[in-house]
Amino acid sequence: MPDDHTVVGRAVTIIEAVADYRDPVSLATLTRRTGIPKPTVRRIANDLVRRGMLELTREGYRAGTLLIYHGLRAAQQHGFVVTAQPYIQEIYLRTRGEIVWCASLYGGELTLNGSAFGRNYASVMKRQNWPSLASFGASMVLTAAGRLQIAAHEEQAEHILATGWAPLTQYSVTDPRKLRALLDEARDTGFVHEREQTAVGWSCVASAVRDADGTFIGAIGVTGRSAILEQRSLHTGLVRSVESLQHELHADRSAGLPLGQPTKSFSDVFAQYPRWTPNLAPLLDVASD
Repeated sequence: MPDDHTVVGRAVTIIEAVADYRDPVSLATLTRRTGIPKPTVRRIANDLVRRGMLELTREGYRAGTLLIYHGLRAAQQHGFVVTAQPYIQEIYLRTRGEIVWCASLYGGELTLNGSAFGRNYASVMKRQNWPSLASFGASMVLTAAGRLQIAAHEEQAEHILATGWAPLTQYSVTDPRKLRALLDEARDTGFVHEREQTAVGWSCVASAVRDADGTFIGAIGVTGRSAILEQRSLHTGLVRSVESLQHELHADRSAGLPLGQPTKSFSDVFAQYPRWTPNLAPLLDVASD
């Protein structure tokens, strides 16, 4: 969000910038990302460290224990997280050990809030960033979750189609016309099958979750070995599970989420996040085992 020159606003901006990264964030990066003067960033960030909201390491700032604690407590106050968990477990059992995830939409971006996976994928989940504008840049459109998110937001879609994105594998779509067709399909069907567009040997299927009014509020997906994710029965099971989840959410209005609108123009967002290739080494390490 833009600098509003208030202490609270700047503190929130710094926390959001730190939360965008899995690894610690240096003072220089925080200054560049937030647009706040360096001495002010240092003063506010260090105050947040003293209050437990951030932690200062040799590499930079990261989320503090108190921030994580409150985040976990807040997540349990939203029925979507709790209601979706049994469905995640059921889908996981069907996949025989692949990664099943659930994400909710807030402020225009999907955020991971639940998952199930085997011990063999623990290193991937620890090291791999969730696809976001901060971690993938415009290339997040190549992921299943990113395609559902961007398809639901016309401004995001048109900006990426106009300015381009970096391919991540030899299978990544590069033609804007083909990408537009994929986004239209994701918007119309609420289902995405991404085949090795982010990492060779890996694919993902995802289904949109909608509220009673048909508004896109989240997604459930499966990420794993491409051969396993080609199974049609897995696709059908995923869609049916999401349909059952939606019926349960519609019956219990308290299970919804405060969606919010994007906090700023996505042209500003993409100007802030440069095009870079995300670190896919954790996926490649497992794929080579």
